[in-house]
Amino acid sequence: MDIFGWVMAGSGLLITAVSVICSVLLPLLILGGLGYFLYKRNQQSMAYRQSAQTWQSVTGTIMMSSVQSSYSSGSYSTYPVVVYQYEVHGQRHQSQRIKAGEQFLNVRISGQAEATVQKYPIGSTVTVYYNPSNPAESVLER
Repeated sequence: MDIFGWVMAGSGLLITAVSVICSVLLPLLILGGLGYFLYKRNQQSMAYRQSAQTWQSVTGTIMMSSVQSSYSSGSYSTYPVVVYQYEVHGQRHQSQRIKAGEQFLNVRISGQAEATVQKYPIGSTVTVYYNPSNPAESVLER
């Protein structure tokens, strides 16, 4: 076999190796990265929920409660927006975080937005859990 034959055979093997890497290894790396990202976000969410278990509570009032929707990637998504007001040490605060840890990982289930809004009607009195070291940080559910 002459040098040209060796070069052609070597480049064929290289192309085969690259195609195997692209078709097998690359998707595995992408899925692994996504899995790791979701795992870390879940860990953050669980740690936040755990810390919220020791937060103090105060009475608050629901100021706004509605279902909002957004359009993305060809589909509509609905989510609840609940704004509540509460007072800690004479300082008035307002928030819209419903569940502890939802800022890290939030899975929406069909119909859940409507159920949440019905649970928190405008003008109703609610228990607000707040972070004693940062009273502006609060949730309705821990």
